[in-house]
Amino acid sequence: MLGVLLKIAAWVIAAYYGVQFFSWIFQKQQRVFFLSPMRQFKMVFWSLLSFWLGGTMLGMLLRDQNDTPLERGIAVGLGTVLFLFALPTFLVHFQYWRHERENAMELEKDTKSALLLQPSGKYLLNAQNIREILQTSSYSKRFFWSSYQYLTLTLTDGRQVKITSLLIDLNQLKALWPQVPYHTRTKWVCFL
Repeated sequence: MLGVLLKIAAWVIAAYYGVQFFSWIFQKQQRVFFLSPMRQFKMVFWSLLSFWLGGTMLGMLLRDQNDTPLERGIAVGLGTVLFLFALPTFLVHFQYWRHERENAMELEKDTKSALLLQPSGKYLLNAQNIREILQTSSYSKRFFWSSYQYLTLTLTDGRQVKITSLLIDLNQLKALWPQVPYHTRTKWVCFL
């Protein structure tokens, strides 16, 4: 039972790196960012794999009655851990998706500005109208949900705008405004 799951997982991981390699080869420099399926897949892949493996282990226990009590105990324990370890990622991903699903951003590297389009309005973001940048990230880089981060931009008129890592690579955005005051905050899971 476990051997088949490991073989399938190895093929899935190889396919993931193959897709990532080919997307890197054919990647072009972007100016406009929106929720792309490839970016979402790359961020949620390991959680999907963990969720699938955990669910498959628990599901196989219901069908196969020939396992020893030790095998059942290992499968239940490992399946539950894998299943639950993926859960925070799905919750954060869904929250970020709801926040960013109608948003788009256009970067102008020549003028060091960005145009953020949200249903609530347009925001022209440049060094003159951003008072400070607060980046919220995870304590550890080892968890599946560690790549989910967000920036809170405080504008000079007092409004705050949140931009998540699901929409754009945040380092690319921060590089536009190196002179703006920058702070960091850490959380266990970066819910908005």
